[in-house]
Amino acid sequence: MFVVISNSKQIIFQMKKITLFSLLFLIAIVPMQAQYWVADFPAPGQNPNGLNNDSEFPVGGGIPTGWTTLLGPSATPTWSATTALPFAFNFNGSPVTSFKVSNSATLTFDVATAVAAPAFTAVAIPSATVPDKSVCILGIKGTGTNDNIVTKTFGSSPNRQFWVSFSSYSDATTNEYFYYSIVLEETTNKIYVVDQRTNGTAVTTVGVQIDATNAVSVAGSPSLDALAGASATPSDNAYYAFTPGLQPAFDMSATDITTAKYLPAGNATVTGVVRNMGTTTITSFDINYSLDGAAFQTSAITGVNIPALSSYNFTHSIPANFTSGTHLLDIYCTNLNSGNPDLDGSNDHRMESFYVMSSNEVRYPLFEIFTSSTCPPCNPGNVNYHNVVDTRPKSEYVSIKFQQDFPGTGDPYTTAEAVSRRGYYSINSIPRMEINGGWDGNAGSFSNALYDDSRAQLPQYKMMGDYAVNTANQTVTAKIKYSPLIDITGTKLYVAILEKTTVNNVKSNGETEFYHVMKKMVPTQTGTDIGGTIGVWDSLSISYTFNGSYRLPTDGTTANVINHTIEHSVEHFDSLYVVAWIQGADKVIYQAANLATLSTTAIGNFSNVIQNVSIYPNPTADFFTIDLNMENKDNVMATLVSEDGSIIEAKSVNMNVGKNSIEFNTSGLAAGVYNVILLDSKKNAAVHQIVVVH
Repeated sequence: MFVVISNSKQIIFQMKKITLFSLLFLIAIVPMQAQYWVADFPAPGQNPNGLNNDSEFPVGGGIPTGWTTLLGPSATPTWSATTALPFAFNFNGSPVTSFKVSNSATLTFDVATAVAAPAFTAVAIPSATVPDKSVCILGIKGTGTNDNIVTKTFGSSPNRQFWVSFSSYSDATTNEYFYYSIVLEETTNKIYVVDQRTNGTAVTTVGVQIDATNAVSVAGSPSLDALAGASATPSDNAYYAFTPGLQPAFDMSATDITTAKYLPAGNATVTGVVRNMGTTTITSFDINYSLDGAAFQTSAITGVNIPALSSYNFTHSIPANFTSGTHLLDIYCTNLNSGNPDLDGSNDHRMESFYVMSSNEVRYPLFEIFTSSTCPPCNPGNVNYHNVVDTRPKSEYVSIKFQQDFPGTGDPYTTAEAVSRRGYYSINSIPRMEINGGWDGNAGSFSNALYDDSRAQLPQYKMMGDYAVNTANQTVTAKIKYSPLIDITGTKLYVAILEKTTVNNVKSNGETEFYHVMKKMVPTQTGTDIGGTIGVWDSLSISYTFNGSYRLPTDGTTANVINHTIEHSVEHFDSLYVVAWIQGADKVIYQAANLATLSTTAIGNFSNVIQNVSIYPNPTADFFTIDLNMENKDNVMATLVSEDGSIIEAKSVNMNVGKNSIEFNTSGLAAGVYNVILLDSKKNAAVHQIVVVH
């Protein structure tokens, strides 16, 4: 007979010890049952094999296209209709063609047997309440309005995955939400249970029940805790893989490549993570990589001790040479313990894309802080944040504060856009900080090391721009220029108007001044879709007029927030400025910029002669160029002036109709902000700013 043996790392079926004669006798009269073994993947950084990258939202609440609702909510456990599988699949060694699923999170292939759906509570398996040939996530329930079971197929034949997702489910005893999925994989016949998203701790049984006496479940069941975070992306998901058959003696899986995904041209060290999926402790192996399909480069790893289901961080001894463009890196293991082959080829390889910049540019990190004047820990969080950034040049980074509608009644300067931005990151607590769309933590944990790391990350775009504020008519205009450094799609340009300092939104947390307060995102918080070609500059011009008069809301509740169509919350229009950033579909910030200010009065006169003035690169290190489009021939005086009014250099240039250029050398200047004054023959003037960094 079979028994279940489990520990925190693995669960396998084993035969009780019997004589060889008895074994042969049993084989002759009883068909040998197939079996499963299970491995946990608590922090893989992706869904199984990376096929499903969809965000995790409820039906009608942001779920991506392509999902089909199979079963809605019910107050009592109930089965769906019997549904055909989209591809050939074997369960426990035998083919199955259809399934049904319950709102108590049980999927069964035993569709012909009329049994009641399991209860909502978690129980140990095998259990008489669970049908034969079933996959279970017992302990969650679909009883609420948004609780649905949805399905979708990912990938292409013969490597597809069929996902059955329990969307917005709740714990059997609480109102916390949970997203789990049961995944069937073509060809490998593996079954995955994916722990996707939660704001609580589930108490569940996760496992596969073959029949009333045979089952395999994850260690900790029926009190298994949820592992996923609150993010609606796969980045914080966990999963369990149920593999048919016996766990092989030798099996090494490449689970991650940790080399930076965005690189400068040149040699880079190949690093990553491998995992021992076999039963034998690994003491040596070869790690191999191929760049863009070229011959594999091999590095021997010796003197290690990697027990079953443990991981190892490797460094390849031969660097890879990356040229400008997009590259595919493939890694896998061979020669296990000096001569043993890998016995499971389905999990050998890890392939990832790498992006090499066409040029090396300065990174301007984006720090987004979610805060409120009613939040006691937000005060020390903001103090800690400013203790770090206030010691650095303001031209080095971009800072935004999004005032929020909680705790209590929230900050008076809460806006619907600020709350939406919080939802974009699936943030459910403050103070909270996002660095370049990646690091997510308490602003009180921000450090100089994190600041330096954010600056060290390579940007994927060049970007610059300028803005003007007309205080008379409450209008802000801006122009942003951008050019990608890699082949990239799916990016958005975001523009935000901020107020440097506010004081009227004081509430209960002890703060009396608030900095970099977001007032309006232009055109909205959803940004503007952009693309771009490497080496080519594109641009976006925006204009926004703050309507009506100033009003100070009593609090940040929905009923009291500013209605931008008729009013505003700007304390001082001469305190407004504009920032911009480019962000990918993966929420990674590709570049950010503090736009340079322009003189609105001067521009009004000067634009009759000079149109479309561009100064780039801005910020700069060694030089910058002024491009001017002239309506008429004229003489233009361009003067570079320090912030204290000292003239650095002046150039008088005769301009022709059309495009003209003026260049300044800044290699000998100290880092800081400088003014560029343009003066035509009629004494019309315009002022631009240039930021010098070294």
